Amino acid sequence: MTVLVVDDSEDDVFMMKMACKNTGIPHALQVVPDGAMAMDYLSGAPPYNDRIVYPPPDIVFLDVNMPKRSGHEVLEWVRAQLQLKALPVVMLSSSISTEDVYRASKAGITSYLQKTSNFAEFEQIIKVVFDYQLGSESATP
Repeated sequence: MTVLVVDDSEDDVFMMKMACKNTGIPHALQVVPDGAMAMDYLSGAPPYNDRIVYPPPDIVFLDVNMPKRSGHEVLEWVRAQLQLKALPVVMLSSSISTEDVYRASKAGITSYLQKTSNFAEFEQIIKVVFDYQLGSESATP
């Protein structure tokens, strides 16, 4: 499983890396720091056109507030791409604003999760998402 993390916070990326590692679920983790780079990665635009080095993700964890393109803009773009429509996108944000949640839901988010500073809680959330994604993949013919 390839996981793409789109987040501009080094602290949040570190926490995500540790949580992913501690799940014990085999995966490759790719990280980009802004929405424009996420769109380049997902579309295979240079420098992400080498799909051995930058494989297409099986799931995306997307921050809401980022430079260049917001998480909402990236999500809306993803859902407009025929080849990416079914890609699971989990929005991770410190915002629980009903407007953010509604906009993400309307655009087709898979899940919207609030970031937490409690590492054990965050790690458990990531494990549940991974387990669910693996269950979904194994159910697909």
